[in-house]
Amino acid sequence: MQRKIKSLILSTILILVIIVGCIEDLSNVENNITIKGKDGFYSTIMSAINKSSDGDTILVNKGIYNETLTIDKSITLIGENKNTTIISGNKSGDVIYIAADFVKISGFTINNSGDEYSYGVDAGIDIRSDNNLISDNIIGPNGNYGLYLYQQSKNNTIINNIITENRFGMYLNYANENNISSNTFSLNADNGIYLGSQSRDNLISKNIITKNKQGTRIKGSEDNKVTQNLFINNNRGMYFCCGARNNIVFLNDFINNSEWNGNDGNINKWDYNKLGNYWDDYNGSDSNGDGIGDTPYEISINDKRDNYPLMESYENYI
Repeated sequence: MQRKIKSLILSTILILVIIVGCIEDLSNVENNITIKGKDGFYSTIMSAINKSSDGDTILVNKGIYNETLTIDKSITLIGENKNTTIISGNKSGDVIYIAADFVKISGFTINNSGDEYSYGVDAGIDIRSDNNLISDNIIGPNGNYGLYLYQQSKNNTIINNIITENRFGMYLNYANENNISSNTFSLNADNGIYLGSQSRDNLISKNIITKNKQGTRIKGSEDNKVTQNLFINNNRGMYFCCGARNNIVFLNDFINNSEWNGNDGNINKWDYNKLGNYWDDYNGSDSNGDGIGDTPYEISINDKRDNYPLMESYENYI
């Protein structure tokens, strides 16, 4: 009987050792990084980037990766889950610096950049190249910029991201022909989206822009299109200044922006093809029931106006 009991105890201990070993192995696996189609596991994302080639896909399992990245190859970087796969910088400089074209990044939380207030430094993602895709990430909190696009960066697509708790959610500086769509910009201390220094022909569409000090500011930039966005619960909604001209704002909703919904000190259009924007403080009527206000909406004191204010949300006009 005693032998049977001893045997049972030994068997139980052996099973527990095996289980513990398996659990330990699984915890190690969670932080493995692989390059799709190639042998090898990497403990840091940067080491995998260094071993990669143009066209490779790097797969990153969930975990917290305390590192900063420089991407100088045309690669795809995919996190397992944007809520649990976290690239956390060292609160100094950029978290991710993209120097190559055709880079794709998705599935991450990207936070803890530096907080120096200077052009071109300290961003969650700093893009200095063309034709990149940034999608399905949480970007923030970062000390300065969530995303920063500079030096003629063009044809980049920023889509389906949550960009929150940065100083500037997104800042474009001499950046052209970019598509900023279907993102949420929230709780950014200065601006949700800022276009400055001759950033041209960018599309800002289908975003939720909420609880920022200023929803969107366009300064010294031309020929940008702002359409199908929701500006809600910001201190200020949409602002043009300092030489911004020939930009078009139409089919947007402006709701409960506490200081003002829109302000324009330059030459821009607030309607297009007889469709303007929905303004929650518009007091006009619609006598013929066509869904367009009978009188213009006055944007600001310098005689800027939306000539075709919508009586309902823009979603009813598309």
